[in-house]
Amino acid sequence: MNQQHDLLNVRHASLDEAKTAMSTLLEKRSSNYSLDAQLYNDPHMFRIDMEEVFQKEWLFVGMTSEIPKKGDYFTVEIGQNPVLIVRDAEGKVNAFHNTCRHRGSVICTEHRGKVANLVCPYHQWTYDLKGNLLFAGTEMNKNFDMKQHGLKSAFCRTGGGFIFVCLGKTAPDDGFDDFLTTLDEYMEPYDVENTKLAVESTMYERANWKLVLENNRECYHCAGSHPELLNTLLEWDDTEDPRAPQDFLDHYNAQAAQWDAEGIPHKHQSFGEIQRNRIVRMPLKKGTKVMTIDGAAACTKTLGRIKNRELELHAHIALTQLMEPHAI
Repeated sequence: MNQQHDLLNVRHASLDEAKTAMSTLLEKRSSNYSLDAQLYNDPHMFRIDMEEVFQKEWLFVGMTSEIPKKGDYFTVEIGQNPVLIVRDAEGKVNAFHNTCRHRGSVICTEHRGKVANLVCPYHQWTYDLKGNLLFAGTEMNKNFDMKQHGLKSAFCRTGGGFIFVCLGKTAPDDGFDDFLTTLDEYMEPYDVENTKLAVESTMYERANWKLVLENNRECYHCAGSHPELLNTLLEWDDTEDPRAPQDFLDHYNAQAAQWDAEGIPHKHQSFGEIQRNRIVRMPLKKGTKVMTIDGAAACTKTLGRIKNRELELHAHIALTQLMEPHAI
């Protein structure tokens, strides 16, 4: 027992030291330089990232159209936390920790599926789609209160067909409600709720999550590493970027006039004191229709209420939001 306490004390001491070191590195960092190497490869600092960011912030995990009907579900891994996203009988999207309250077994072992109730494969404890415990076997004593042993829920919100989850004890606001309302408005023309998942692919990157996110937020490397992207995608995705050239602004303004004519929102919107989230609608490169390799249309069907096909095909939403970590 003493040895276990000693190990726990060492662990907490290491984390406390790492937090102090992290604060020192961030305070001394020059704003126009990359982060210190320790912030990418130190295991204690990574643990802090997981606890302070991925277990406390809102994360984008999927689309509502992936679970269109009662009992449809999908699962995700957020760090070491298995999470279950399921639609209940009233159509609400719920998020739960995908672990049974009995012995901690994973309840839904498949990535996707459809269920009438959530049944643990270990001892058959059974929960409804709202997480309430329905069956706990006959070995529980008469004082066992099933109402106190439902699934542990996570905060879950939707906007514009996007699903966001927060694993924290409290969920941060900082403009998040306004962000979801605006996301509903910007995605309304596409009727995303009634789309269908056609194909799914998963990419795993062997890198710290910060490197993945940094790479995602700039296209300075695109011409050399991903030239096919620039067949259709503009390097600039923000009309408020002071570096944006005039020909980009002219192209955006011409497209914006057509969006305005059909009541399609497009202007740059930022949310929260530290601008946690950003939404802006951007045109694709002149002469292209969609983000295919050659820029040509790949489907004859259109989405939602947009009547002018060019407006649908020549636009993409630039949405900045922290996603669940698949790579460390």
